[in-house]
Amino acid sequence: MSRDWARLRLTVSNSFVDWVCAEVVEWGSPGVEVHESEEGRGKGRSEQVTLDIYFPEKKAADAHRRLGDFLERLGPQAVPYSLDGPQQAPQLDWAERWQYHFPPIPIGERLLILPPWEQIKPGQERRVIYLQPGMAFGTGHHPTTALILESLEALQELEGLDTVLDVGCGSAILAIGAVRLGARRVLAVDYDKDAVQASKSNVDRNQLSDRIMVAQARFPSLPASGPFKLILANLYFTFFEENIEELGTVTAPGGVALISGLREEEMEAAASLVHRAGMETRACNSRGGWIMLEAVRP
Repeated sequence: MSRDWARLRLTVSNSFVDWVCAEVVEWGSPGVEVHESEEGRGKGRSEQVTLDIYFPEKKAADAHRRLGDFLERLGPQAVPYSLDGPQQAPQLDWAERWQYHFPPIPIGERLLILPPWEQIKPGQERRVIYLQPGMAFGTGHHPTTALILESLEALQELEGLDTVLDVGCGSAILAIGAVRLGARRVLAVDYDKDAVQASKSNVDRNQLSDRIMVAQARFPSLPASGPFKLILANLYFTFFEENIEELGTVTAPGGVALISGLREEEMEAAASLVHRAGMETRACNSRGGWIMLEAVRP
């Protein structure tokens, strides 16, 4: 047995497997094993699936807490589930394979996400976001992250903008991307201290601490009152259900909110929430079962 790795065991509805796997890899898990139930094997996808999720042992307790919080925030739709661990894991080669999970990621036409062990190739013309994978959401692998970054590329209002808010910033990937694409100032907030630390480290790594302010805050309490001409919110449906009116309030007239972290089946309800906040849906993009709404406040 190895003392370097620990395992969390989660049994959850099959409809959440892809979501959970994407989340935990974004947080720093080097691998997930998916175990289908015996009764479901050979009969199509079973309703409940068990996941063995691996983390470095020193981060496993935080990952367990983080995963529990994530499942609770999903609300009744994720019930029933069971989460056990962390338990000591058998010898694995995840440490040697870590870097294979985070290759350079081109986003859209102009952005490139690079982990710190990669080098820029000669003649590289893309704008680089240096990112250290770790215990915070956002490395560019998840469709919701890519959808917002691609939408930022097309956003004409972005150039020179100095009132940008990144809510639930995770790794600060969206804040950094916004600055790389023309924004002048960004306020990035997250309630999770691990995410705040990861964001600050990534902002420093990109030498943008003079343009991106990272703060620990729980929305709608913010260190700056706004309003903001652009809001980036890659979160989850329950957050928007609880905070959409406040989100609309801090969006400046004529401002844009890029809202993601939503499943395709939540699109109609999410669009209704946007309307309730006094905003209009200008666009809806989707990928891999996920959607992003571009909302505008008249």
